[in-house]
Amino acid sequence: MEIRSEFVIVNDRSIHVRVYNPDGEKTAICWHGLARNGFDFETLARELAQDYRVLCPDTLGRGLSQWARDPITEYNYPNYLAIAKGICEHFNVTQMDWIGTSMGGIIGILLASGPYKNRIKRLVINDIGPEIPADALARIIDYVSGEQPGFDTFFEYQDYLKELYGIWGQRSPDQWIRMTETSLRRNNQGQFTVHFDPDIIQKSDETVPVIDLWEPFSQVSCPILLFHGLLSDVLTLKIVKNMKRSQPDMRVITINDCGHAPGLHIPQHYEPILKFLS
Repeated sequence: MEIRSEFVIVNDRSIHVRVYNPDGEKTAICWHGLARNGFDFETLARELAQDYRVLCPDTLGRGLSQWARDPITEYNYPNYLAIAKGICEHFNVTQMDWIGTSMGGIIGILLASGPYKNRIKRLVINDIGPEIPADALARIIDYVSGEQPGFDTFFEYQDYLKELYGIWGQRSPDQWIRMTETSLRRNNQGQFTVHFDPDIIQKSDETVPVIDLWEPFSQVSCPILLFHGLLSDVLTLKIVKNMKRSQPDMRVITINDCGHAPGLHIPQHYEPILKFLS
């Protein structure tokens, strides 16, 4: 199977997209969470690529994509939607299935309820809802906008990621190495640090995540599959129940031993997605 990296210019910014099975007739787009990158979908993308062309972008300011020149005007959902539409235009995507983790799920809801209402055929939302509890939102903001850590060695940084993302689900030693390799950069002191721009979110402006999507969510008309990490502080049982009231036909997969958000990297996680999209 062919896997390649492409750099797409959208709004005068270079956006990195991993493309699995570039000649596939159907397209699936996998969009990552706030402080992550497209490599998070590596395992799922390889499975999907048996039947799909799979596009896994790095959002502006993450991974191998360019950083914003004006964070306040560029790190926000209207611009992310514009970037998503630019990627679809570049790859000539007219119909797609959308898999979104956290922030990627929010983008999927906004697209599927509005400009891509007739283009997104099926929507997979991974551990995010139309609202985010205040405590969880504060935790996310503090993590992303706080001082970025620095580590002298690769394995010190890997241990840091294990503390942060162990709640995504069990990983093998090789999987942790691959996740670490794709989640780092060198800082000005030559240490390993996080791969994202520290300005992707700010505490007092419009870059704070959207937290009221109940009306757009109610307007989604395509089939929906929701993943819920039972230990998640971002997607609570109360929010899940209210989502079911809004979308009674929505399917829910609960991962009992995961918090925010299931990694979609083991069969228990990705097999329901493959079944849902088949």
